[in-house]
Amino acid sequence: MIKLFFDKSGFSFIELIAVLVISGVLILFGSIGIMKVVKTYFSQKTNSEISYKGQLAMIRTSKEFRNLTRVATGKGKTTSIVYDIYRNAKLETHKLSWTGTIGDPLLYDDFSNNGNILVDSVKNFKLEYYDAYNDKDPAPIWNSSTILIKVTLELIGVDNISSVFTGKIAPRNLLP
Repeated sequence: MIKLFFDKSGFSFIELIAVLVISGVLILFGSIGIMKVVKTYFSQKTNSEISYKGQLAMIRTSKEFRNLTRVATGKGKTTSIVYDIYRNAKLETHKLSWTGTIGDPLLYDDFSNNGNILVDSVKNFKLEYYDAYNDKDPAPIWNSSTILIKVTLELIGVDNISSVFTGKIAPRNLLP
């Protein structure tokens, strides 16, 4: 049995070192790959959460605009709108606004407080007003003949990946 240690069929010290170095390099590259996969997973998870928040904001905006009865004179602009709706047979005034600064939140205000954050990390929010369903050129401000509101909402995600949401809403309760 002692002969096996001195036999030529075993590994030399240099071969053992080479195997350790090669396996160390492979483990290093493998761990770098796993780190990239984990980072990508978490960034995609965050971006999907941002998309979900954007969808909820668009659903709320759509619901509000479908039920609006009147827009205050001069208060329907490209980044804000003040409008009236009837809720539980009571007239309420609401405001949807964005400051225009990238990263600031989109605020929904029912004038009972200083504004609630509808969605944060907004990159762009734009309202466009159409006088006809086939209108090619939208107006930047609300007027009495407006029948459609186009809402564009762009949110900032991880690594500046943007999620853009667009919808056209026809208010059904407009008062003359």
